[in-house]
Amino acid sequence: MNCEGLNQELGVVEQAVAIEAVELAAIEVELADVEHCCQHGEPVPPARAYRIKVDSQYHEWPKAHITGNQLLHLAGHDGHLVFEVFENFRHRDPELISPHAEANLRKHGVEKFTTSPKLVEVTIDNKPKTIQAGTYTVAELKRVLGVDQSRVLDEVIGGEFKELPDNGTVHIKGGEIFVSHVRQGQSS
Repeated sequence: MNCEGLNQELGVVEQAVAIEAVELAAIEVELADVEHCCQHGEPVPPARAYRIKVDSQYHEWPKAHITGNQLLHLAGHDGHLVFEVFENFRHRDPELISPHAEANLRKHGVEKFTTSPKLVEVTIDNKPKTIQAGTYTVAELKRVLGVDQSRVLDEVIGGEFKELPDNGTVHIKGGEIFVSHVRQGQSS
């Protein structure tokens, strides 16, 4: 029986184990330094672990592939604000890696990874303001937007004004419209 016939008869789990065995057999070094290989124009060899640079910190990663989310976690950016991650190359422009996409650490020319806040534009009191995407408490959002904490913040959704409770949260994706106003007194 040839190798192709064997693969057709194997289930998904068995194929994954076979692929892992092939990768393990190809290991040339214990730790491959991705940045060093790039800077010296060398290919990144198969390894048990890979030394990668994320922002200014070095990390060891046990596989030749890593997702955008995993890179953000290594960088300490898995909180409530949104960051973007970029794959940086020696002689070409960086490329954005989406959260679930995988970067190949053995890809020729990969040097390091960097993160950056994802900035979006919102409108506050008819003025555009650039802020970081993510989830904010209303108090945090007021601070970031430069709104006095004593004022009420409304979000305009479909032409309707929706008052945001001071103890609520708001998810900012970009394009949101806010209006602040003096708190109205309650009638007796």
